Amino acid sequence: MRMVNEGGERVTDFLKTIPVKHWSTVHFPGCRYGEMFSNVAESFNSWIKDERYLPVKNLVDAIRAKIMSMIVERREKASKWVRNICPKMDQKLFDAYQESRTWVVMPSGDDVYEVHSEPTVTVDIARRTCSCQKWQQNGFPCCHAVGAITNSGKELSLYVDPYYHAETYRASYSYSIYPIPTLWMPQHVSGEDVILPPLSKKPPGRPKTRRIPSRGEKVSQIKCGRCGKFGNHNRATCKEAT
Repeated sequence: MRMVNEGGERVTDFLKTIPVKHWSTVHFPGCRYGEMFSNVAESFNSWIKDERYLPVKNLVDAIRAKIMSMIVERREKASKWVRNICPKMDQKLFDAYQESRTWVVMPSGDDVYEVHSEPTVTVDIARRTCSCQKWQQNGFPCCHAVGAITNSGKELSLYVDPYYHAETYRASYSYSIYPIPTLWMPQHVSGEDVILPPLSKKPPGRPKTRRIPSRGEKVSQIKCGRCGKFGNHNRATCKEAT
C-alpha cells in the first residue's frame, strides 16, 4: 500500500503486469512445505549477526567460510542417519501417529477414509488430500492422514514428499565450497575512481539485533527467573513490575 501511495499509477500498472501467483501467497500454485512466511533474509541476518558489521570484502569472505563449514557439518550429520525420513520429520510423524491412535477410522472405499477426530475429516490416500488442508499445504501427512494410512496397513514413509527424505537432504549438501587462499585474492589498487558508501543517518535508540518473528511462526518460550512467567524474555530483559 505504501508503494502505491508513493508511486501512484506507475506502481499499480507495474503490479498488473506481474502474475499474482508470483507475489501472493494465497495464489501460489506450488507446495510451500509448511513455510508460510518469507523471513529467510531475517534468518540469514541473524546467522551473520557478528560478521555483518565487517567491511564488504571481509564480510563476503566470512560468509563463504561459514557456508563452507555449515555444508561439511550437515553432510557429516546426515551421513549418520539410518532412516528414510529426516529425524525431525520422523519424530513429527511418530507424534502424529500417537495423536491418531484413539481416533476411529472408517474406510469408505477407493482409499478414502472418514476419520472421527475433532472435527471429523475425510482423507483420500490415493490423492494425498485431507479436508483439513494440511496435507496439501505441507506435503507431509497430517495426523488424520497418518491415522488413515496406518489403518490401511500401508507404509507411512511412502506418503511423505521426497522433500523431507534424508536422501534429498544429503543431495542438498553433496557439493563443496573450496577454500580461497589469501595469495589468490585480488590486491587493492588505489586510484581516483573509488566508490564510497552511501550517506546514511543513524536512527535514534539502540539498534535491534533480534529479528521480528512472523505471524504464525512458533517461537520457543522460556520461564523468566524474575517474574516466573513463560515468554521470550529472561531475568535481564524482564519488564514486569516488581
